[in-house]
Amino acid sequence: MATQSNNPLKGILKKPIPPAADPKVREVAVQHANIIQQRKELEDTITDYIIELSKLPLDRSSPYTSSSPSPTDAATFKSHVRLFQPSDYEDLISERNANGLCGYTLCPKPRMRVAQRGEYKLINYGRKDFSIVPKKEIERWCGAACARRAMWIKVQLNDTSAWERAGIDSIEIGLYEEPKKTEEDEAARRLTRDMAGLQVEAERKAAKDAQELALERGDTDEGAKRKVDVRIQENSVKGVAEEPSLGKDDDGHLVTEGYKTKFDSQKNTASKNTTGI
Repeated sequence: MATQSNNPLKGILKKPIPPAADPKVREVAVQHANIIQQRKELEDTITDYIIELSKLPLDRSSPYTSSSPSPTDAATFKSHVRLFQPSDYEDLISERNANGLCGYTLCPKPRMRVAQRGEYKLINYGRKDFSIVPKKEIERWCGAACARRAMWIKVQLNDTSAWERAGIDSIEIGLYEEPKKTEEDEAARRLTRDMAGLQVEAERKAAKDAQELALERGDTDEGAKRKVDVRIQENSVKGVAEEPSLGKDDDGHLVTEGYKTKFDSQKNTASKNTTGI
């Protein structure tokens, strides 16, 4: 019977020879690891930017509005959003909506709330620009103007990854340029207001004249409510009642519409005698 050996078993395969340490391989590996780390840090930075921009504008005093924001808030917004992708910008809008604010970053107003039920809302019903808009889309903004400003920013963003654009300093985001009021536009608006005032005054005068005319005719409720004293008095008869008669000559039956027929008795007699002969 064979006795059990205490020596460990040896494999028949040859042991692999470890590769020689190449400094270039280690350098490439470290470089890739640094790139991945930079990408993660940039993603974390964008997340921090979303949280920071969701609190703008910081200066909400009376001179500044969404159409004319504070220069500091505008500069912060443009510098942070330049590396955003459209998906990141949508996350920023959702974050602001969760805080109850308008989706446009530089707007201090709260977002709109639609009270009616249903998932859609009719916009400009009965007009040429009539449309059916989802209720959620309307509630993202405080109004159509801020929705236009926000979409102006979104169309300038790129779908390319942020780490590919981080080193490009020429990327700039411009705010929506509000129409400037010129002297001609101001004069036109002033003329429009004056003409509207004249038209309103003419309509008031016409309404007043119509009301006075209706009051004079008694066509209005006020005319119907006016009290008029009406007295009915019986006419006293002083004479004795007489039986109706045709008249003194008793030839009233010959009168037709005021004309009395006349007969020539002599001519009639002569004609009868001639006929008898």
